[in-house]
Amino acid sequence: MRRRIAVLGGVMLLLILAACSSTPTATSAKRGTTRSTSTTSTHPSTTTTVPPPLPMGAQGAVSAIPWAQVGSGWLLALWGPNSGAGAGPLPAGDVPTSQETTTLFLVDPLGGRYLVATLAPPAPTSLAGWSGDGRRALLTTVNGSQTTVTQIDLTTGQTSNQFALHGDVSYTRPTGLAVLTTSSTATTPTTTTLQRYSMNGSLQQAYPTNFSQVGAFDGSVLSSPDGTQLVMGAAKGLALVGNDGTLVSQLPVAGATNCTVTRWWATGVALASCSTTDSSAQLYEVPISGAAVTTLTAPPVPPDYGDLNAWEVGKNMYLQSAGACGSLFLGELQANGTSAEVTVPDVDSGSSVVVVGTDGSRLALQATVGCGSGISAMWFNPTENTTSVVLGPPVNGGGVIAALVYPSPLD
Repeated sequence: MRRRIAVLGGVMLLLILAACSSTPTATSAKRGTTRSTSTTSTHPSTTTTVPPPLPMGAQGAVSAIPWAQVGSGWLLALWGPNSGAGAGPLPAGDVPTSQETTTLFLVDPLGGRYLVATLAPPAPTSLAGWSGDGRRALLTTVNGSQTTVTQIDLTTGQTSNQFALHGDVSYTRPTGLAVLTTSSTATTPTTTTLQRYSMNGSLQQAYPTNFSQVGAFDGSVLSSPDGTQLVMGAAKGLALVGNDGTLVSQLPVAGATNCTVTRWWATGVALASCSTTDSSAQLYEVPISGAAVTTLTAPPVPPDYGDLNAWEVGKNMYLQSAGACGSLFLGELQANGTSAEVTVPDVDSGSSVVVVGTDGSRLALQATVGCGSGISAMWFNPTENTTSVVLGPPVNGGGVIAALVYPSPLD
């Protein structure tokens, strides 16, 4: 599925060299601004200049990534030559997913991209994590009940670890020295487990998964920024568990069921998406101190069938909301607590909009075919009502399989 997308281009980059006697400076590289960085050696006549980020649409090698500048506003994305598609026959020119050669890109705030690695088939199923130090990523490939986990060094494009697990994986915090994995049994009733593994696939810790007040673990987990505690979603609320598996506290959400923990809403406050009596999901602010829970959104009203996550951008709050038939859309919180769909410029009607994260006044979004594969990754400025596509059509064609924003302590 193709669509016209307004690409913000024509970005002019200015490199300002300070005098030898001056102090090196670096200015922000948000979209529409310029970043320049210089470092001076101990010899007064020698100056080493760090190149600025690439402009919109330009492509560079992994060796050209300016690591001193990589941070907020950067995206990591898995891209393939296949176009976004739904159920049914493959679009003309596409190959079966098992035969697709994919590429891992690091994308700067201006929309320039760096080719980190080309990945031979079979294509990874997911981009599962970006380490807290920003230098490594987890790729997963699912084959039946087995998940092959591959760690890739983003500074070189080389894989450093590969092992097999069962279920979903994510990095531990703060820097990603191990992985957390959740898996569910095929038995009835279903049992979901949470375990921590080393980067060579050795089991380090198993966590409790059934709690007296909040019920069974639901499969969602959120690490504290320092990595010392885990918040686990459960049937009737959340559970706070130490990194060593010790239960710290249980955090019930009154009247709610099937609570999924999504992200840190503020320091010490987890955001949870819980079902209500009509099975539609609402959002709740849950302090891990045990203080009173705050209801963030009202019961959903169709075409909103559930609120799954939220982000504050400027003075407004934006929601990841569930649409009909498994689709997703970007919503804006209204005064009455409901979600109103936001029309993202140049995203085709019927496409899903997945919120990837934020950077200042911008939302990172991935457009996908409704209930299908990925199309493109973009930045959306809701105040200006503009989009800037950085990967996928019309920038470089193909389709964006997955995307992540640079790691934030709140995500």
